[in-house]
Amino acid sequence: MGIALQPAVRAPGAPRTSASSAATSVDQGEIVRALADPAFYPHRPAQVEHVQTHISHVFLAGPYVYKLKKAVHFPFIDASTIARRHAHCDDELRLNRRLAVPIYLGVLPITREPDGRLALAGEGPVLDHVVWMRRLPASRMLDRLVADGAADAGMLGQLARLLADFHASAAVGSTVAAHASPEAILGDWRKVLAVAAPLVGGILPAATHTVLVSFARTFLAEHDALLRRRQTAGHRIREGHGDLRAEHVCILDAPVPADPPHAPIAPGIYVVDCLEFSRALRCIDVASEVAFLTMDLERLGRPDLAEAFVDAYVAASGDQELQTLLPFYCAYRACVRGAVEGLRAGEAEVDPADRVAAAERARQYFALAQRYAWKAHGPAVVVCCGLSGSGKTTLARALAEATGFVHLSSDVVRRQGPGLGRPAPYGTGLYAPGARAAVYARLCDETDGAVAASRGVVADATFLRRADRDALAAVATRRARPLIFLECHADPETIHRRLEAPRPGLSDARWETYLAQHAEREPFGADEPHRSVDTSGDLDDVVEEILPALWRWRMTVT
Repeated sequence: MGIALQPAVRAPGAPRTSASSAATSVDQGEIVRALADPAFYPHRPAQVEHVQTHISHVFLAGPYVYKLKKAVHFPFIDASTIARRHAHCDDELRLNRRLAVPIYLGVLPITREPDGRLALAGEGPVLDHVVWMRRLPASRMLDRLVADGAADAGMLGQLARLLADFHASAAVGSTVAAHASPEAILGDWRKVLAVAAPLVGGILPAATHTVLVSFARTFLAEHDALLRRRQTAGHRIREGHGDLRAEHVCILDAPVPADPPHAPIAPGIYVVDCLEFSRALRCIDVASEVAFLTMDLERLGRPDLAEAFVDAYVAASGDQELQTLLPFYCAYRACVRGAVEGLRAGEAEVDPADRVAAAERARQYFALAQRYAWKAHGPAVVVCCGLSGSGKTTLARALAEATGFVHLSSDVVRRQGPGLGRPAPYGTGLYAPGARAAVYARLCDETDGAVAASRGVVADATFLRRADRDALAAVATRRARPLIFLECHADPETIHRRLEAPRPGLSDARWETYLAQHAEREPFGADEPHRSVDTSGDLDDVVEEILPALWRWRMTVT
């Protein structure tokens, strides 16, 4: 059934009534309650679904969507007055019609009628405004297609070409490029981390925050010439979409039916919900735009689709430099989403279950940002070593998770060879000298392969013998990649408790193993790059201490 409101739709910026300028504040609670009631709408939807973001109330009402801007004032948006919210609505309509013309229908006023009721586009004084949109099928949004296994490289290729064409025709010039200087980019990064500052020590681990603060400053200094060249050239700095996430991309393979006066929505790709409230945040290097969806696809567990998207965009745009900047902008975009979800997690009006989910998403985004920071500086080899029970494997897993490096474990390598599943005393069977040598040779080979493929490595083995350490160091030297040994240790009581307690895993080590290893251990030489790590305490505390130190090491080696 069509909605009889078309005549009330105004051009962006057109005044509604003189009453609208007089009203500067209103209790949005009453408006929210009205918009949540199916009876409020002339087309009488069977039900209305109310969804909240950190800056909007969104109402899904049958074939339409209505978005009410929240009366909020954050460092990145001021929507505290009716006039500002009205302007944001007009901007949303105008900007989103660039990539989704048939979806965005207009801006409608919420009015107070003579009998006291609220109305949609009525005749009374204006209390607020909503953006009026066509409703797209949730099953065809890209995040859902990815989750359902229905997205493929072909779809991402089409999207990449659409985006490259959009960027080629988007606004460009000195006022746009001014927002993409290294100074402006660093300022944006600092603003995001300032928004996230209240989350440090909770949702945002202090160690991760330390890495991210250092990363932006270091990366921008290192790539200053490239960033300024792109800014000066201008054509890579465009007024883009600004919020290119998978949930904002709809890929229709069939028309979406509609009631008159609207025509069906034709098959194709529609990109909605651009960032309308800040021109500065839309005027970006196209690498930043591409990075947003790249990051989101990786977050959704499809790095292959992310790679296909980037490759197709580079091919369509000819922007070969984009790859260099991508890890930085991916980290930035992950930080933005982490801060946004962190804000949502703290909003009292949001459902408690949704706040918990938002907090978990924020943690995931910040962790992803940290992994991009490590990726941006190229592969390195970090070796967690030490006697059995020293906590090296536990620490290695945590560091691999934090850095995004591949975890290569001697326990896994050992069990992949002959003798699988047959525990043996230390020095025999799988632990005999010949078998041990084969394990370390295989560990070196796998490290070499990972580094050659531009993957960082966290290797995990005892490395008691200097010869084994030298062999791995030779791999790093040949590949021109930095290496450091983290020698894990704990007090004997802690190690005894660990080794004698039932535990999952592939290691057969017991207290007797520790004693034997202690007797034959070859100490590190002064010429070996190594650091001692006490793992006696809580793992989170150990990681919080070692991760910033490891990052400082990475920033000082080549």
